[in-house]
This record gives sequence, structure tokens and C-alpha cells, in this order.
Amino acid sequence: MTETRQEYERIRELFADVDEKQLMLVDGAIMEAARLRVELNRLNEIVRQSGLIKVDPNNPSRQKSLPVSKELPKVRAAYTNIIFKLARVLGANVGDEDLGLDDYE
Repeated sequence: MTETRQEYERIRELFADVDEKQLMLVDGAIMEAARLRVELNRLNEIVRQSGLIKVDPNNPSRQKSLPVSKELPKVRAAYTNIIFKLARVLGANVGDEDLGLDDYE
């Protein structure tokens, strides 16, 4: 099973008590949330390896933002937005700890 598929199943499980027809209605949004979560995981791995900025070792005041530093907030915001919309639309009472946002704050 791919990472995206595993995340898709995890998110669907969060909404297990929701009517199946409602879940079918937002199935694409759930898949998109899963894709975004996997992308966030990959971006965070890049950050762990490279950091968000490059610092000149001879002159620490010279710094350069790495591309990941611009992409990470965009993907984080998109993921957060879609997850909260899903929770609102589906009327589920899902705690923040279940949404998978702890790693990205």
C-alpha cells in the first residue's frame, strides 16, 4: 500500500461514524488531504536534512532561503485548510491530535 493510500485510509477512519454517502461526496477532498500530508512528510524530511536556510560559514550574516522554506508553508496551509473543511462539512468531532497537524506546527 502506498503512503498516500495509507494516509487516505487513516483520514477516512477518522470519519468512520459519518454517513457513507457524505464520505463519498468528499472522497476527492480526502484523497487530496492524503496527498498533501505525504508531501508535507517529504518536505519535512528535506528540512531535517538541509534546513530552511543556507548560511555562509565565513559570514553568518549572509543567508539564503532554500526553496523548501517557501514551499513548506504553502503545503501546510493547504493541508490544514482541507482537513478543517472536511471536519466541518462532515460534522465530525475530531480532536486536533487526530488530524495529524502536530508534526507541522
